[in-house]
Amino acid sequence: MARTEFRKILKDMVEGVRGGYAGTIMEKDGITVEDYVKEGFAFDIETLGVEYGKVLDEIRRASKVLNLGPVEEILISSGSNNIILRYATPDYFLVFALSGRTLLGRARHLLKKAARSAKEELLK
Repeated sequence: MARTEFRKILKDMVEGVRGGYAGTIMEKDGITVEDYVKEGFAFDIETLGVEYGKVLDEIRRASKVLNLGPVEEILISSGSNNIILRYATPDYFLVFALSGRTLLGRARHLLKKAARSAKEELLK
């Protein structure tokens, strides 16, 4: 896996929307493949990914038990921030940290595009 490709994918995602702070690609067990934090932000995207990755796994299990179909993406909104998590493959997911004022449609589009690109790299 070329780390530079993953970094470019994340940078394009984060820099592509006003209010983007950081992004990471992680294995479902919490191991970071790569991350990108916008300059000027002291954001612990790795810890955020590990902690919310556990929640993502629980939601995935609940969705399976309830026969709701596979989870693709979840959004966590907290007053000043939005965190979007999206699967690239069943074993890898992306985390996108944004300002609470960010236009989520554009952010979700960029995250979906980044997940597709990450999947292509992961499957090489």
